[in-house]
Amino acid sequence: MVVFNLLATTCAKNEKCEVTLESASWFNWFGGIPNVGGTDYSIKFLSQECENLKIDSVFIDGKSLKFQINRTENLWEIAASKSIKKSISNRNQKMSKPISNKSAPPPKTARIIYSFNNRSSEVIVDRFTQGKDQFRQ
Repeated sequence: MVVFNLLATTCAKNEKCEVTLESASWFNWFGGIPNVGGTDYSIKFLSQECENLKIDSVFIDGKSLKFQINRTENLWEIAASKSIKKSISNRNQKMSKPISNKSAPPPKTARIIYSFNNRSSEVIVDRFTQGKDQFRQ
């Protein structure tokens, strides 16, 4: 009876995974020729008692994006990017600082789908901080 109570308490403690949003930001980037650019997103959160946590998918304004995860102990950073499609005609154009590129509007929501101990859950992000637009060569 004592062993069962100890196991139940241990399992219950392992089931509690807490995820806390730290920050969410975005910025536009431009490639130097027309129609080359995109938007980068960074979402950071802390996790408590979440050794088996796995990020399954990232959605920005309803669109699924490829993402990378950088983790340092309990701090997770999800980096996602949305690119403007490149035109074939851009291949022979010279690189120059863009005069006018269309900036993407600020994101409205992000959904981070994650799983922990075979249970799926999500984090909804509805506030983003805008970073400075960047020019990349």
